Amino acid sequence: MSSSAPLAPAWLEDGIAHIDVRSLPPPEPLVAILRRIRELRTGDSLIVHHNRVPVLLFPELAEIGWEAEQIPAPAGEVRLLLRAAP
Repeated sequence: MSSSAPLAPAWLEDGIAHIDVRSLPPPEPLVAILRRIRELRTGDSLIVHHNRVPVLLFPELAEIGWEAEQIPAPAGEVRLLLRAAP
């Protein structure tokens, strides 16, 4: 994982962290998402705004004990809710 990955827009909305990786070239979305997860507090969730289903992300999440659920999004966007697996 590179520490020089470009920054993705990130914000809090209704107490939930969001990150928008749609403008990043591969593999930077994966790097940015994993970096953002490391910054979260225990029990926090993360909503990812992506332009495709990030299939390479899922094994990385499983390795760190997280899971993803695809949630409704506007046309042309894939939105995932990430959280620690129970």
